[in-house]
Amino acid sequence: MSASPTRPPATLPLTPAQLRIARKVAEGECTDAIASELSITVGTINVQLKHCGQKLGVRGRSAVVHACFVTGQLQRPETTVSPETFSETEIETWRMVAIGTTSQVFADRARVSRDSAVRRVRALRECVKAENDPHLVTLGWSCEVLDESLTEMASGTVLRVPTHR
Repeated sequence: MSASPTRPPATLPLTPAQLRIARKVAEGECTDAIASELSITVGTINVQLKHCGQKLGVRGRSAVVHACFVTGQLQRPETTVSPETFSETEIETWRMVAIGTTSQVFADRARVSRDSAVRRVRALRECVKAENDPHLVTLGWSCEVLDESLTEMASGTVLRVPTHR
């Protein structure tokens, strides 16, 4: 539990254009590639992702991807069987990335240096062959390390899981 009061659940739906961008981010595409593919500017991508975060009550691309999966705004990735078992440290690292925790806050929570926290994230990305942190979140959902039970975000927002399934 966080010490700060939680915000009400996010309820604002993303626009079709925002969802297209969020989907590409979730797939691990870089901003330049997304802009080129969608014929829009890098600035538009960045503004739209900021608006996604505002609507969802989260900060950061990884948190946007996780929030989209939790709220059902993006189709959840197919589950895959991972060839390895992940350690508690790796699972905690995945969770910190998904909720949008900064590397310093992650370091403080894990009681390690900021550099160690950054190394943990980098090592996990390399282990699962993630292109970047948002893609790491998608792979966490695929490996069933992340799921809709992780609703309290670093921003204080508690995500609302849809009841229709």
